[in-house]
Amino acid sequence: MITPSTTHARRAAVPTNDNASLRIAAIDVGSNSVHMIIAQVDVDGGMTTLWRVKEMVGLGRISFPSHQLSPEAMDRAVASLQRMKQAAQQRQAEKIVAVATSAIREASNGGDLIERIKRELKLYVRVVSAREEARLIYLGIRSARDLGKKPHLMIDIGGGSVEFIVGDNREARLAESRKLGAARMTAQFVKSDPISKDDLLALRNHYAKELAPLAQRILPLKPVQCLGTSGTLENIAQLAGGDDPEQSRVIDRAKIEKLEQRLIKSTSDERSRIRGIDSHRKDQIVAGVVLVSSFMRTLDVKRIDLCSAALREGIVSDYLTRHNPDIQIRREVPDPRRRSVMDLARRSNWRATHSTHVAKLLLKMFDDLKPLHHLGDRERELIEYGALLHDIGWHITPKRHHRHSEYLILNGELKSFAADEIKVMGSIARFHRKSTPSRKKHGLYAKLTVADRRIVDVGVALLRLADGLDRSHVTGVNNVKCQIGTEAVTFAITSPVDIQLELWAARKKRGWFEKIFGKKAELMRS
Repeated sequence: MITPSTTHARRAAVPTNDNASLRIAAIDVGSNSVHMIIAQVDVDGGMTTLWRVKEMVGLGRISFPSHQLSPEAMDRAVASLQRMKQAAQQRQAEKIVAVATSAIREASNGGDLIERIKRELKLYVRVVSAREEARLIYLGIRSARDLGKKPHLMIDIGGGSVEFIVGDNREARLAESRKLGAARMTAQFVKSDPISKDDLLALRNHYAKELAPLAQRILPLKPVQCLGTSGTLENIAQLAGGDDPEQSRVIDRAKIEKLEQRLIKSTSDERSRIRGIDSHRKDQIVAGVVLVSSFMRTLDVKRIDLCSAALREGIVSDYLTRHNPDIQIRREVPDPRRRSVMDLARRSNWRATHSTHVAKLLLKMFDDLKPLHHLGDRERELIEYGALLHDIGWHITPKRHHRHSEYLILNGELKSFAADEIKVMGSIARFHRKSTPSRKKHGLYAKLTVADRRIVDVGVALLRLADGLDRSHVTGVNNVKCQIGTEAVTFAITSPVDIQLELWAARKKRGWFEKIFGKKAELMRS
């Protein structure tokens, strides 16, 4: 027997507006409705749900008997997702992660809807398997409830499927999905209004047949509490609990049996007038309440405690697990522009030691030579980022890697940068070796404004020298001190090791510097 025990939702961290926090929109395209939450994840890993929305679209109303999504339902789903995408963007969600469940998974034209959403909304929806759906629900409940070390039974009643999970804080020991959703069962068994005795008997027999083997697997695990999540369960709890707000979060077995007797005698029109019944569920609620009653009776469940967290929260938890480096880099790099650059560098398997050392040398030269170039902080930032990314093209191939670096920067989805800033950084990386910038030969460079070309010219001049000073990739040069003279700039280089190769490489690359600044570049060891 499963007896109730006291659990408490984990307290969420107070949302902050610091740049290190990550906002994620998680969308669940279900059989009855489309749900979305926007969650904020702080640098300590705490997750706060900032906003949630649900829209009924009814994808499963026709699809379960026909295995075909209707054009009208598909239109509703696309329109709903468009509104949700706009809402997510307005609320500054950086990531939108969407999954679809049984209605789309089982429909013969489900792929058409996925392709349409991708084509029209530029939104990728991942269709999850039944078992994956159960796993995500478990992660969602675990994110909101302290399950402790003892097993808990979890149930989620959707339109097409019902997920049964037994797990604790460490793992899900059982995660199963059955095609027992309220919309599916209504389409399959409820042929009369009110439901006839024959239809009711067939429905109950079907539940008994499906639940009996599950009970044989669940009961030996000895779960200490049953937690429920889903709109169907929330609706049933409201009906069974009456006006008591405390009881609306609990489904009591004695009350559910009374509610079942009441609903199986009612017509659809009568149910539409019952306060508390969701208008979109008035036809499915009978199958839903009979399922809950059968479930509680078969597994000897005395009560179900509702949990507001479900698949959406599981999507967020799963995303964070899969993208843990994204969270780690937020702890280390709170500035969003720098973080975006470092993220692209990491994704490109960059040469971190060499690139950061080259950027450090470059910035020292930039600061010493400010009386010559007269550039400010914004220009300094873009030149530094171009230096940090100058070698990421090695990720594709060493040959012509400077061109590959430019391509990756231009197409790397750098966030918080204007398009012209990305082109400046790309051009700096592009010209760190081989040919120098030319308005006649290089179209992208030619299209830049005069001011932006000046940033590129200065950035390339300094990057070519700094890159030469780490020719061996051993970070042998400790420091560079620049002295501006009438006809020449002297670069006094400090190093505890032999740097003849570095001096040779930097001297070979000083031509562009001398052209841009109109002074000789004299490099010597101090």
